[in-house]
Amino acid sequence: MGHHIESLDEMAHRDSREEARSRREEKKKKSKKARMSSSKEAVATDNDEEDNEVDDDSIENVDEDGNQLLPELTTVRSKMLLVIASIERSFSSIRGGEATPELFDNVRVSAYGEIVSLSSVGQVVIEDAQRATISCYDPSVANDVRDAVRDMPGLSLNPYLEEGGSGVVIIPIPRVSEETRKEIVKELGRQAENGRQRIRKIRRSAMDIVKKGKDGKLEGISKDDAFRVGKDVDSVTEEVLSVLNDIVDKKQKSVMED
Repeated sequence: MGHHIESLDEMAHRDSREEARSRREEKKKKSKKARMSSSKEAVATDNDEEDNEVDDDSIENVDEDGNQLLPELTTVRSKMLLVIASIERSFSSIRGGEATPELFDNVRVSAYGEIVSLSSVGQVVIEDAQRATISCYDPSVANDVRDAVRDMPGLSLNPYLEEGGSGVVIIPIPRVSEETRKEIVKELGRQAENGRQRIRKIRRSAMDIVKKGKDGKLEGISKDDAFRVGKDVDSVTEEVLSVLNDIVDKKQKSVMED
């Protein structure tokens, strides 16, 4: 799954970065009024571009004069893939049977006066099915790492420090009952449905623009082009939803069978 996340991230963020650069170039050419109306959005994008691209499900495509254009298929696909990548990252911390290092991917540690990722302060090793260890690069943060692992939501872990001040955090991994696994499967389904809704929201945003083109309300855009883009958007939506369904099915089976 990790490799799949990386490939999705690479595809989605590559398209998003190219789109962002293109938007910035276009904004420079727009009129003063158009620049003023988009200034707040541009500041937010510059401050935290990646997070905003993940959360922003709207589709926008304009020419140098600020006229609305049909949605770019690469933009639609990249936004949908970012939704899937986000879901896969959240799935990585959910387990049914045997623990994996990915279980701790989302752990954030309060250390050195800031919040940092667990991987930046220690290395996770799965010793066996019921035991994991975290070797802290700096033993002074071991208590902070222990507390961060203990506070992981929904896992009820009870980590403790190895004696001798070695900076090693020992984490007993409890067995997961069948009843708990079934609840996990339901939660995976809820997360998946949230993802489907976001993907459909992206589609609706794109199709709202397509409808204007079909109705002849976009200057310089033919109805034939609008119909073609609409079909392409539907095709991409079906493709991405199929990928999401496959990911969810595999994860749910893994939870029940591992």
